[in-house]
Formats: sequence, C-alpha cells, structure tokens
Amino acid sequence: MKICYSLLTIFVITAIASISLWLTHSDRSTTPEQLQINFAATAPHAAESTTTPLRIAVAAMTSPETTEVLYRDLLESIGQRLERPVVFIQRPTYEEVDTLLQQNRIDLAFVCSGSYAFGHDTYQLELLVIPVIKGQRVYRSDIIAAKNSPFDSLESLRDKRFAFTSRSSNSGFLAPCYMLSQRQEAPETFFSSIIFSKSHDKSIHAVAQGMVDGAAVDSLILDHMIAAKDRSALAVKVIDSSVDFAMPPVVVPHQLDAQLKTQLRNIFLTIHESTQGRALLDNLHIDYFTLADDHEYDLIREMGRICKR
Repeated sequence: MKICYSLLTIFVITAIASISLWLTHSDRSTTPEQLQINFAATAPHAAESTTTPLRIAVAAMTSPETTEVLYRDLLESIGQRLERPVVFIQRPTYEEVDTLLQQNRIDLAFVCSGSYAFGHDTYQLELLVIPVIKGQRVYRSDIIAAKNSPFDSLESLRDKRFAFTSRSSNSGFLAPCYMLSQRQEAPETFFSSIIFSKSHDKSIHAVAQGMVDGAAVDSLILDHMIAAKDRSALAVKVIDSSVDFAMPPVVVPHQLDAQLKTQLRNIFLTIHESTQGRALLDNLHIDYFTLADDHEYDLIREMGRICKR
C-alpha cells in the first residue's frame, strides 16, 4: 500500500489512563473499557545485543499490521543512529501505552495530542518534537458518514449510531465531545448508541460498511487512507470538522536520561539532512521534524475542562 502521509501523523497515542475518569462520558450501549496490559505484544527490531535496547511505543491508531509496516524503517533508523537495538512496543489501546509511559517502561512514544496534553499535566510527560506535513503543523477531527447516506452535518446524526475511537483520543473522542458541548449536548444523549472502535481505520471501515451512521476520525489518517485508495475511505465523506489542533507529538517520559533525550531530539531534528533520512521522510511525505511549545496544546486542555463539566 502506498504511504502518502506521515507515519507520525497516524499516531496520534497516548493519553493517561486517568483521562478516562477525567473526561467520563457514559453511553447508552457501552461501558468504560477495562485496562488490560498485553506485555506479549513486544517485538525486537534489531539483532540481540548486550546494549540496553531502546523501547519505542506506538499507539493503536490503525490496525497492528499496518502500524508495524509504517513504523519499521523509522524505528530501525533511530536504533542505527544510537547504535542500540530497538524494541517495538505496540498495544491495542491508548490507555495501555499511557500506563507504560507513566511507569517509565517506554523510552520514546508516538502519541496523540490529547494524550500528550493530559499526560504532561498528570505525570510530566515531555514533548520531544512534532512532524511538519505539507508545511502544516496542525490537524483536525473529521466527522464522517457514508457517501451514499443523507447525512450532511453533525446535527444530522442526532439519534443515530456513532463510533468513537478511544476515550483517550483527541480527534476520536474529545474534539467531537467538545463540538457537542457547544450545542449543549453530550454523546450519551445526542446519539442513539455509540461504540469505541479502538482505532481510526476501524471507525472508517465501520461507517463504510454500515455498522454505524457516523464517526469521528483523525483527518491525517483519513487523508492517508484516501491517498492510498483504501476502499472504505473512498466510501465515506466528511460532513463536519473541528478546529485545528497542534500536531500529534513524539514524547519521552520525564525520567528518561537527559543525555538520551538530547540525542533523540537531535536525531529527529536532523534526520532530513542525511541522504538516507531524506529518502525515508520523502517516502512518508514528512517535511521535517521541529520543536513545539507546550502552550500549543492549551486548547485541548480547555476542551477537556469544558467537557468535564
């Protein structure tokens, strides 16, 4: 499958497990997901070595198979630059990655904007870099419906079936909740039923296959799937969108060795300067990685406070 957008754009991972309580929204047909950490989902991406491996986690933004293909080359490149073996860690839910980050069981992670914002405020999760895609450092939450459906706005989905991704997702949960709050509504009263698909591509498939009437998905993932001519993505339409948000970042735990943080940041900031790195980024349609400020995520924090009420 041709990759036409950044592999980093499809993270968009990690919000702390506690955000599920902080942004609690019940629904008519589901109950909150229980957190179960699957420690078996870990795979080495380098030859065995006596050197301590670098543990890198990726959120469940897309299916596990797709995620591994998209991330493999970048992870191996990072390991080569550090001359360390890399362990690729993948979990089926955002919350599991959040927990591993909070427990300092991960050295580097690709996370969603909401996950970073609340992780930073709760357990000092640190912002490393963000990707710039086609000159942009922002993305949005897209509300989608089937192309052949009569739905043409978020309002038209009232009393319909709807798919979120995860309670920890900004574009897949928080942003649409905020959009509803501006209408003095909440998911459990606005929709007839809701499900949590656990990944954006699954939400897109659910809409295309008629399992739900609408869904909230990451615009970057939808654009990527459309560019790749994914059948489900081509069968849906965007009927509403949120405001722009700061790009999903690359993060590190607060406890990580300061020298290693500096090395990792420098790798990302300079990867486009080497022939190999430039080719890798060109293939993924990433312009380059750049620094970002924590305040760029304040809008997400404000949405969280409003939705909490």
